[in-house]
Amino acid sequence: MIFSTDSIRLTFAEPGKGIFADDGWIHRKAVPYIIIAQPLEGSYTIECGDGRSSEIRTREAFLTAPNVPLAISHHCDPKTKRMVIRWIHFNFTVFDAFSLADLFELPLCVEARWADKFGEITEKMLLAKKSKDSKSLSSAARMNELSFSVLNLLVEYLEGKGISPKMNPDVTRLLPVLEYARRHLDQKLEVADLAKRVNLSVPRFHAEFKRLFGDSPVDHLRKMRLSKSSDMLRSSSSSLEEIAQQTGFCNQFHFSREFKKCYGYPPTVFRKHISKGFAI
Repeated sequence: MIFSTDSIRLTFAEPGKGIFADDGWIHRKAVPYIIIAQPLEGSYTIECGDGRSSEIRTREAFLTAPNVPLAISHHCDPKTKRMVIRWIHFNFTVFDAFSLADLFELPLCVEARWADKFGEITEKMLLAKKSKDSKSLSSAARMNELSFSVLNLLVEYLEGKGISPKMNPDVTRLLPVLEYARRHLDQKLEVADLAKRVNLSVPRFHAEFKRLFGDSPVDHLRKMRLSKSSDMLRSSSSSLEEIAQQTGFCNQFHFSREFKKCYGYPPTVFRKHISKGFAI
């Protein structure tokens, strides 16, 4: 697969660190970004909606893709009676059409020596966030630099495990549809019109799309709209009504309902928590 410097775009990166004392707490959620989370004290039990599960021991980390239903059990250290965790939430789009995570089979558990490397970048990102000029151009550039360091380390880690980016060659035929849809999410998009762009009948287009992406075109469009709306919630002060209009939802109530259905909490809660570093 051939990549260029403009084929990968950072859409979100946020570090966090916290202490928890609620042993056994289970956090059930799906999120619109990749998670790498490392317990420095205590441990996790992770159960994914795709059927995978794992015990994440102290200093290991878990790694999950966007939009996967998760049940995250928190286990305090028996000696300290607490969990200390650090994490990075991030996402990159590829060809401005789909998530970076769509190219890889992400392993659920990351070994401690690699988790520590991700943790070192997390600490640098946290320091950058705390700087006095955190809203300056230089600070934004530094956060971008560190975010791409996460990407570079992730690719290095995956390649070391023999996991290379894969994309079905047939997907390239549908890329113009995805790129067009992403540029026009604020408009009403009919499946018939999208099918015409790649010279397929609606039944054939629907079947090919479902085979290649695992979702119907309508479901995939909904995910694209929700992904863009989550980016806007994080990076702008736009009202819910404005976000709904710019992402193709009927109104803010339709947007809020779909957002909560997908992620388990309304957009107002998402925006409030993400501004503080989303706790996991």
